[in-house]
Amino acid sequence: MKRSPVETLGWAILGLLLLATLAGAVLFNRSKLPLLGDEATYAMQAASLAHDFDLAYTKEDYDRFVAVWGVKPEGLILQSRERSERLVYAKPPLYALVIAPFVRFAPVRGGPIANALMLAAAALLAARTLRVRLGGAAPLWVAVFLFASVAFAYVFWGEADLFLLAAVAAGFALVYGGDRTASAPASVYQGEETESARRVFLRWLGAGALLAVAVAYRPFYLALFLPALLAARSLPAEHRRRGLAGLALGVVVLLGVSAGLQRASGGDWTGYGGKRQGIYARQDYPAVDFPAERWSARVERQGNASWLQREAVRPELNPRLAGWNALYFLVGRSVGVLPYFLPLFLGLLGLLGHREDRGRWSILLAVAAAALAFLLLRPFNFFGGGPLGNRYFLPLYPALWFLAARPVRAVWAVAAAALAGLFLWPLWLHPTAYPVTQAGDYRHVSAAARRFLPYETTQNAVPGEQAVAGGGLWVRLLDHNAWPAPRGQSFRMVGNATAEILVGSPQPLDSLFIELDRNAPTKLAVGEEELRPLMLGADGSIAFQIPLHGARAVHPLWWSPHDYHLYELTLRLPGGPPSPVGFRIEPPRDLIKRSGE
Repeated sequence: MKRSPVETLGWAILGLLLLATLAGAVLFNRSKLPLLGDEATYAMQAASLAHDFDLAYTKEDYDRFVAVWGVKPEGLILQSRERSERLVYAKPPLYALVIAPFVRFAPVRGGPIANALMLAAAALLAARTLRVRLGGAAPLWVAVFLFASVAFAYVFWGEADLFLLAAVAAGFALVYGGDRTASAPASVYQGEETESARRVFLRWLGAGALLAVAVAYRPFYLALFLPALLAARSLPAEHRRRGLAGLALGVVVLLGVSAGLQRASGGDWTGYGGKRQGIYARQDYPAVDFPAERWSARVERQGNASWLQREAVRPELNPRLAGWNALYFLVGRSVGVLPYFLPLFLGLLGLLGHREDRGRWSILLAVAAAALAFLLLRPFNFFGGGPLGNRYFLPLYPALWFLAARPVRAVWAVAAAALAGLFLWPLWLHPTAYPVTQAGDYRHVSAAARRFLPYETTQNAVPGEQAVAGGGLWVRLLDHNAWPAPRGQSFRMVGNATAEILVGSPQPLDSLFIELDRNAPTKLAVGEEELRPLMLGADGSIAFQIPLHGARAVHPLWWSPHDYHLYELTLRLPGGPPSPVGFRIEPPRDLIKRSGE
């Protein structure tokens, strides 16, 4: 079949972007940057498989890691099962199995190279499947799905998230791989009606196994099997039973392999059970600083981090918290789905007005159910604490690509990419840049996001330094123009810069007082309002009263079951010196008490 100019251009764009990503992975030297999160665990797990052909943690694994990376494995997570002192890596082994051959020959670059190849394979398979319904614009759509979102940048992130995205994308490509085109008559269509029974079974076996990969890491993704089941039920009668059987068998086999490998290596049935704990550079490492046989005693003394404990998951049903989390899930400054996965709208456009969709409508229901599970069961960290948008949403994202069941003009894909650029510009300029800055901020957050999108007050892992102020106030410093003073409940800010702070109080406040040291000017700007001094101290300090016009948000925080009233302030010292200025934040009663002493 002759390709249209749009399709030729789409394949060229997709191919060039995937090749550029692979080239970036080849050239990317991750060893010059510190590892974050669970990266050290995955790196050691893959290296253990590549060199020792096992998943057990030993001193040799530790020494190998230090020799390759030049640092201790920060955030290493290990586990053992009951009545066993054999230590294994507390993560499912599937990702390590895939990248181990690459890590064997390229210890530092192997992981990103494997990620880039997985991304390419999933992209090409998805584009091939989507072409049946979307026509020649399909490869352009896939290019926009991946590169007008933060998805592509996970290639350079050493955790399993990109692996999960690729598995889900490939799984849904197989689920809908037997689609009939909207225009081709049945007499010429070579699809599920003419597919051999063996081919149908194998295709659905692969789909079940690929979708189960995500479930092995986070059970919430089990919701993705709803659209797969509906699609299997829509098969022709002679293939329906084989499709459903293949889907079920694929799930059972994949989860059985993952659990069996973990168990056979000496761990629990899951990487998230057993006697589990994380180790950081400031702590002692088993088999290095103390005998591995003392691991059980250490876990009992310091606490078990198993997800299977009763207290590990505590649902929060607070309506205020749920409302704010729903807002932040959609448009949060650092983790919002819409700014960082904006092309998901393209799939919805392709679904509208189409009737025979093989249960595609249930994709929205499945994604919503999985997202709701994260919001309810992990309300103070529903995004995974990752540095590239919402990493828990990432494996759900490719399911939304397959919502589309009819052709949509390519101009919509171009428009989505242009709009996404408002938020992804920093990532496009430096796609292999370290995910966070030296100050701990997320590098992908653009100036437009900072200006127009709300800061996630409910999330404990977004950027911001926590502190305690006077009178029971809680303060979170949202940028690095303000920082805690070395001593006492006070702060400092650069006199000629703007500082953003979040102030929390267990009681509603009508105003706050800020006391500046003698180096401060006699003016204080709070947002667009410029204030005059309320009181001058004998030591040259200056006090200002800041009127508060309602709380920015009211909800519980991760360390308190009670509601906190949160006030977001932007402080500036007009004409202030370029040197640090000290300040204290106090509720009114504290200042009144101190002035009367």
